[in-house]
Order: sequence, then structure tokens, then C-alpha cells
Amino acid sequence: MMDKRTVLTMVVMVAFFVLVTVLYPVFFPPPPAPPKRATVTESQATTTVPTVTDDSVQVDPTLAGTEPTVPAVPELPPALDVVVETPEYVATFTENGAKLKSFTLKKYMATSNGGKGARKNQELVVTTPGQTELPLALMLYVNDVDFVALSDLRFTADKSSLKVEATPGKLVFTGTTSRGLSLTRTYTFTPGSYLIGHEVKANNRSQTAAYKGRLGMTLVTGPFAGKPGRYDTVAGYLGGDLFTAAPAKAGAKLQDLGNLAGSDWLGYMSQYFLAAIVLSGGHGPAQEDPAGLRVQAASRPQQGVHLVASWPLELNPGAEGDYDFSVYYGPKDTNALEAAGHNLGRSVDLGWFGFLARPLAYLLRLFYNMVGNYGLAIIIVTFLIKVALAPLTAKSYKSMKQMQKLQPRMQALREKYKGDRETLNREMMQLYRTYKVNPLGGCLPMMLQIPFFIAFYRVLDYALELRGAPFVLWIKDLSAPDRLFDLGVTIPFLDPPTGIPVMTILMAASMIWQQKMTPTMGDPMQAKIMMLMPLFFSIILLNMPAGLVLYWLVNNILSIVQQKFINRPEPATEAAAPDPGGKSGPPPKSNLKKKASK
Repeated sequence: MMDKRTVLTMVVMVAFFVLVTVLYPVFFPPPPAPPKRATVTESQATTTVPTVTDDSVQVDPTLAGTEPTVPAVPELPPALDVVVETPEYVATFTENGAKLKSFTLKKYMATSNGGKGARKNQELVVTTPGQTELPLALMLYVNDVDFVALSDLRFTADKSSLKVEATPGKLVFTGTTSRGLSLTRTYTFTPGSYLIGHEVKANNRSQTAAYKGRLGMTLVTGPFAGKPGRYDTVAGYLGGDLFTAAPAKAGAKLQDLGNLAGSDWLGYMSQYFLAAIVLSGGHGPAQEDPAGLRVQAASRPQQGVHLVASWPLELNPGAEGDYDFSVYYGPKDTNALEAAGHNLGRSVDLGWFGFLARPLAYLLRLFYNMVGNYGLAIIIVTFLIKVALAPLTAKSYKSMKQMQKLQPRMQALREKYKGDRETLNREMMQLYRTYKVNPLGGCLPMMLQIPFFIAFYRVLDYALELRGAPFVLWIKDLSAPDRLFDLGVTIPFLDPPTGIPVMTILMAASMIWQQKMTPTMGDPMQAKIMMLMPLFFSIILLNMPAGLVLYWLVNNILSIVQQKFINRPEPATEAAAPDPGGKSGPPPKSNLKKKASK
């Protein structure tokens, strides 16, 4: 969701580097040498029967995977489909339940496998063979036990099609159950927005029957890319905080939330897209009371993830109630989400260091507007980060270099006091003080750089702008893995298309080159561990977006240039090299003056 695994991976990567290069020789020196309920169906009902009551919301038998038997119903003529087109999307609704049948974005293309085949627009709602349930179905639970099936209630649309251009447009569905409950569903479409207004009016036209229970709506959704990705989660802004869960575990986690006051939305999101029910902004007294909200989720094979939001309902004969079940179907574009309101912008989770990530994202867009290529924009921002952190990096490298020079003296002390650890530690500290070396000096500056690395990593991992953005030559999509050609074979650890990861190979080569230049501590075991780092990083980045690999490659190249500058030969007047034989040798010039004065 926030993708905590991504952040954790970055932290582990950097921490591993710090541990091996700095802390290892300091602390590990080399050795000397639910149940069913009764149901009542309408004559027009064909859906399964939930068991949510006025007192509590339970996962209904449908969500649990069981299909109660319902009486056969008379065959009805096919329901009409109504197509709605705005500048942003094309949506198809059906009169059968006034539900959403398909939803296609006009400004975003579905990624193709290695660029092969015709590209098509991104679909957020796809009706698959065998799928019996569609998004935006209404459910009415009454009298704590009875259920009025509204999913297949025959509605009548007020128009056969709708094209929205300069001003908002409305699509109205009306239907009445055989027991006298009249329902009006009004969808409002606004050009320039992916937020669809959805108002439900329930009117009890019965002379005797009273309805008391809950009115709910389902959001049935699944992976937007055909199969679940590593970013696909059930998410929401619930109880004043961001909620994320794997689809299979979302139901149990939602039950544990408790107070839902301050909730704004619940939905399903991928790396770049979001489908959500808006939970705030209700019209009637029931929706104005946060305590009345109930949410649930369940993942079902072949039917996607079912998300349900419901509110209390009480309609005496002749009474009417209003409910707001607005929805968002669209990209996780920061501007579009912020314009839609309801804290939908929280779906773009930039992690713990969002305060750094947001200005970096701004710089990325700024330089793209200047150069017209996101690959070049990534290079420029990476260069600026490197310049900003240059003093810290230089201090870290110099400290590591000083520690390298002290290795012969440290080894001599270990041999001299190998049986007396207390004296050894005291002499080591005296050695550090004499030469003004901090054993953690290479670690602390690097730790201060970690937030910047993670922040820009998050920006590149979630930047919608990189989706489908080309760089140069074979890199046609910076959000897709780096691949040259398509070998057409299955290769372990390599996501399709199975081409040659050229930039990843270059990144590994740059790491090896950088290691050759980095001061070592003289420990053979440490050197062997360091040699595994390029392989470790390459495996991690193998299936990451090409934009991330480009960032890491450019960062390595800039680090090599910086190390080349730092590792220039020192003037002969500076500190003498430690005696390789392990003897004390002359201390730095400044220390000699101090000793002479004494």
C-alpha cells in the first residue's frame, strides 16, 4: 500500500553496505593471525442473500463463497446498456441493477508485453466470462433478518447514452420493488474529474410495511493489469488513518478497526490506479453519524475483491431517505486526487520521508517540462541530490580512508594485547584520539543520506508520469523493467519479457568499479562479502522499473567521479603513512608539534 516492503528493501540495502564497509571491522576485527440466516427475496431478485443486520455487519454467505439456493424467477428481456463518455473515460452502465459494466480510461494506455501487439486504453472494470457480480450493486437489509435483493432489480434509465463535454451531466435510473420500495440512483459526471457523484433516494411507497435495517453498496474489483501485482492492495482512509491490507487479509483487518469516525474512502488500488467508495459527505442523518458506517471486504476466486459500505436505514410508510455513494475510478495522479477531495490523495503514499519525496517529485516534473524527457529529468535530479550530499559523502569517504591507514597499527595492537581485551579497547580508543579518527565517521554521514535515497526511490517507484514514458534507444517505458529484445524463453528471477537487462548489468559493473576504488579495511572476509553486493543489488533491481535502475546507475557513476576526486594523491607534507610492519610510526604533523611543545 504504503509499500513498506519497498522501503524496507532500500533500508536493508543501505544498512548492509554500511555494516560491511564501516561497522564490520570495528566490531568484528580479524582474528590474530460465519452462520446462515433466513432470507426473503423479491420476485425480481436473482442474487445471493447477505446476512448483515442492523446491529452488526457479518460477511454474507456470498462473500464467504457459498451460494444459497433461491427460487427460479421469470426470464426477463435483456437490460439495456447505457454508455457514458467524458473527456477522461468511457463507462458502460446496465439497467440490470443500475450497475457499472465497464470503465475505460481514455488518457492512459494499458502497458503491452515488451511493446508487442496493439496498445489499448487502460480498463478499470472488465466483465469476464463467468462473472456474475458487477460493481455498484445495492443491497438492502431489513428487519434484522430479511433481505431485499436489489442487485438485479430492473431499473429504467432516463437516457440511452450520455456525452459529457463542457458541463456536468447526469444519468438517472429508477426502479420499484414488488413490495413498494422506490429507488432512484443519480450518477453525476464532471468533465476534468474522475470522481463520479452517486446519490440514492429510497422512498417507501408501501402503506403498511416499514423498512428498518441497512442500505449498502458493493465495489467489486480485481487486478487492473489482469493479474495481481506487488502493489495491489485493499486500501482506505479509515478512522483518520491510512489503511492497507493484502486482498486475502482485508476482511479480517477491517473487522479489527473499531471506531470508523473520520473515514473518507475504501477501495482497491494498484501501483498507478484506484477504485474507491467515498464514505464521507452523506446527505441523510444516518450518513452524518460516523458511528453508523460499516465496511467489509472479502476476496473471492474469479470474482475479484468485494468491498461493501453500508449505513443504517429506517423508512416508515411514505418516508424517504437520501444516501451518497460517490465513487472514484481513475489514476493515482496527485492533482486529480487532490481535486476530488475526501483525502483520496492519501492513496499516493510516499512513505516515512514524504516530506522529502514531494519536493523531489516537483523537481522531477519541473525538469521534465524543461527537457521533455523523464529519463533526462531523472539524471538531473540525481545529480542535484549528489551535489547536495557531496560534503557528507566526502566526509564518509575520508573517514574510511583514515581507518584504512590505521589498519597496520590496529593489527599490531591486537597482536600485542590479544589476551587482554580491556587494555586493547583502551589502546584502540587512544589511537583514534591521537589520529583524530572516528570509527563511526564513515557510517554517520551515510546514514544522513538514506532519507534522500529512499525518498527519490519512492518517487520513481510510484510516479504515474513515468508510466509509458520513453528514455532512449530500447528503453520505451521507464515504469517497466529494463529489457533489450524479447528472448521468448523463461528465465528464473526474470519477469517477462525475458530480454537482456542492459542497464541492470551496467549498474552491477559500476558497483564493482566503485568497490575497487573504495578504501578497504584489510579484512579478506570483508572483501569477499563486499564482492557479493553487486549480485545482491542486481537481483533486487532486476524486475524494478527502468527509471529506478537509471537512478541507481547514474548515482553510482557520480559516486565514482566523486571518489576519483577524493582519492587524489595527498601532498608529501601531509600525514605519513602508518608503518606496515605494525610499529607506531610518526603521528600526523599537527600531533608532532603538540608533543614537541610538551
